[in-house]
Amino acid sequence: FHERTRHIEIDCHFIRDKIQDGSIVTEYVPLAEQVADVFTKPLGKKSFLTMKRKLGVLDIH
Repeated sequence: FHERTRHIEIDCHFIRDKIQDGSIVTEYVPLAEQVADVFTKPLGKKSFLTMKRKLGVLDIH
């Protein structure tokens, strides 16, 4: 890691250690269930509405 990204290296090692000691368990999440995608990618209408529902976002109109 570069000097400017040292904090990322520290975070990476911290998470790795927690996974190894069993404090954190990672789970596979299928692509269709990645709710964070609604914030990072353009989605089609069907995917957008599904993610909106999973996040609990309601229309106020």
